[in-house]
Amino acid sequence: MAITRLDTYMLRNGVKIPQIGLGTFHLEDNEGESIIYSALKKGYRLLDTASMYGNEEQVGSAIERAERDGVVKREDVFVVTKIWRTEMGYDKAKDSVKKSLNHLGLDYIDLLLIHWPDESDEVNLDTWKLLEKMYKKGKVKAIGVSNFNKKQIRYLMEEAEVLPMVNQYQSYPSFSQEDLKLFCDQQGLVSMAYSPINRGQLEAFQLLERIGKRHGKTPAQVALRWSLQRGIIPIPKTSKIGRLDENLDLFDFELAYEEMEAIKKLDHE
Repeated sequence: MAITRLDTYMLRNGVKIPQIGLGTFHLEDNEGESIIYSALKKGYRLLDTASMYGNEEQVGSAIERAERDGVVKREDVFVVTKIWRTEMGYDKAKDSVKKSLNHLGLDYIDLLLIHWPDESDEVNLDTWKLLEKMYKKGKVKAIGVSNFNKKQIRYLMEEAEVLPMVNQYQSYPSFSQEDLKLFCDQQGLVSMAYSPINRGQLEAFQLLERIGKRHGKTPAQVALRWSLQRGIIPIPKTSKIGRLDENLDLFDFELAYEEMEAIKKLDHE
């Protein structure tokens, strides 16, 4: 499977999204801004944040600085943010989006997600109506959900005017969520994986280490390549400059079918 760093996925509305990104949870203050800026210099073009992370200002500042320094143009950076649980419902979500745009210092958000589903389908739909409005106004280029299960996605799709385009959820070796991934594929949603290396705590370390040695790669790189070859966008988070390079160094090797299957079986061990 020939995959290059410049490859993208096309969402159902024609918007292109990079196939790998940087998760920014806990990247705060000046240090966080510096890591995000460095990521942009190193070639990252997808930045994942959320109102709950409390770092939208740092993300926006890093983008502004990178644009000012000629590193990137705003239109080449794909910014994801999310509406938190306490911001659910049309009016609260409206305020949340307004605050996110202000904190980011941007005229538009590339992808806006509902961060976690409410227990009530009606509350989820009410919140979704606000996302649809922001999308139609051009304040948001694409909309989707995070941590939604199949039932919750089905309900939303039955009632929505604009169908969700992305589902972001946790997925890593030994916890692939393959059924959810296949469902999203069938429904036309692109899958995005947070914690794709399980915050560095890979239960499958020995297998991934063995596979990595065959390719001259680390277990984390094997896990990220596994995600890419499954057709899932990984958004690994790191606060270390060196790891930024490591997490992008995924395009000079390919996992064999047998290796992919061996990692898949870890779900049942």
